[in-house]
Amino acid sequence: MGLAASQARYLSLTARKTNVEYEGQQVNQQRTALANQSAGLFNQMLALNVPTPPAQSDYSKTYYTYTDPATSGIMTIDNIVIDTTNPDTTKTYATVQCTKKTNDLIINEALLNGTISPAETDDSNTNWKYYDQMNSSVPYTITGPVSNKSLTNKFNEQFGTQFNDNQSYFQFTMNGVVYYIPTDGHIESSNEDAVKNALNTLKKEFEENGSVMAYATESYVKSEIISEYAMLNKASDGTGRWESITILNEDDSPKATFKLTQQTVQDEDAYNAAMDTYVAEKAIYEKTVEEINAQTLVIQQQDKTLELHLDQLDTEQQAIQTEMDAIKKVIDKNIEETFKTFA
Repeated sequence: MGLAASQARYLSLTARKTNVEYEGQQVNQQRTALANQSAGLFNQMLALNVPTPPAQSDYSKTYYTYTDPATSGIMTIDNIVIDTTNPDTTKTYATVQCTKKTNDLIINEALLNGTISPAETDDSNTNWKYYDQMNSSVPYTITGPVSNKSLTNKFNEQFGTQFNDNQSYFQFTMNGVVYYIPTDGHIESSNEDAVKNALNTLKKEFEENGSVMAYATESYVKSEIISEYAMLNKASDGTGRWESITILNEDDSPKATFKLTQQTVQDEDAYNAAMDTYVAEKAIYEKTVEEINAQTLVIQQQDKTLELHLDQLDTEQQAIQTEMDAIKKVIDKNIEETFKTFA
């Protein structure tokens, strides 16, 4: 290859090498941009709040109860206000607000204040009506009499009454509750005269007294808010829990001391609501993470493609450099031979 041809080839290879190097720079810039995108996605993932499942202990309430032996009522301490004005700082004086709950059978004469009206005809022992004075427009039909030994035993046990085993009762239903009115002894429902006389006696009792006693087997929880000035005593086990409460008189002298029972109640509704929120937040978090991972995978694939292309350019650049070195040797040899000729 002549000198001119060698030089032309060398210039061509130089241009190719420059172009390859420029293309390699472009590839590196694209990889840098992809790296910045990947770093942005990573920072976005770091900024995500990882949902934490709710703890059962966060939705429980600890409270104290004690039993008043005088009434057998269960006292629940709802609020404790420490008395910081008491000069005796060696003891814990406080005002406690308690809820007293008792299971009372429904036995309320006021519910049965009203009148009883007989049937329109004297020969009928049915359709007698009880009219409650609080709602006189709604009559309640009196039926019976009925006899029930177990019912009698229950009334005797709960109310201390002395009904005989064959006691008969008239009954009526008011506001979903069945009320029983005892008759004067046992009455056969088939004995119309006896039934009529008993109803007339009941009507007379209403007229004279304004009310009659009735009994019901249904029970309900009666609640009453009570505030007491008391002294609280801590347990010696180091847990900090209250062990007993001493109710004080007006002169701060002890009236009664009760052992406290510590109890924990779980707010299931609040816990379930928190769990529902956690499940929803967890689903959103997992979806966001999946989207970030998917975008990161695309970036990694694009970067891998650019890396392979850069390897190809590097191989091409090395091949060009090798050929340029060879041509340079040829040029150097041609120059040397030329100068030797004219030397």
